[in-house]
Amino acid sequence: MKWLLTLLSLWMTCATCTAADDALHKEIRKIRRAYLDVSGLLPTPEEIDWFVVYNKNGYTLAVDHLTSKFPDAQWSKERLLSKDYLEAPAEPIDRALLEKNVVYLAGLGTGEIDPFLKEAGTEKFIKDALLATDEKASDAIDYIINQLTCRPSSADEENKFLDIFNKVSLKEDEMSAWKTVLLHVFEMRDCKYK
Repeated sequence: MKWLLTLLSLWMTCATCTAADDALHKEIRKIRRAYLDVSGLLPTPEEIDWFVVYNKNGYTLAVDHLTSKFPDAQWSKERLLSKDYLEAPAEPIDRALLEKNVVYLAGLGTGEIDPFLKEAGTEKFIKDALLATDEKASDAIDYIINQLTCRPSSADEENKFLDIFNKVSLKEDEMSAWKTVLLHVFEMRDCKYK
């Protein structure tokens, strides 16, 4: 997984790949939006990889997957593939939905969450990020951003959030500093809009 993120990050910084990057980002944003609308949950990085890295028609495959898994008439295949849906402006995501997705991505459930589960899910999500990246802070930030936005972080984003982490960790414990970083990630446009 980490090598694929590194590969995607390198590919995205390639100056000759700008048009391909834009198309890839649009495809990922469409898949993310469809997942949130149909299921209320974010696609996992593995699902995004499968749809856009291993297939040329990733969005269509994602729609097929979602409409077969959630056969709700409100979210028909035709509606998700319609021009109106695909060109609709970005809509804000409720903070509670982002928090629910952190609990989901931490593997602790997909339903309604109580304050205890929200806290446990947040801490597990952060610990998972640290474990997956050998506790390297910049890689953990990339992991968090990738999980919530379905794309790798930029160097500017990593530096910004590292600065926040370092400032908060001078006054509070490490977990509190990571929770503060997570709250700032929630405020990123790519995170709080679908």
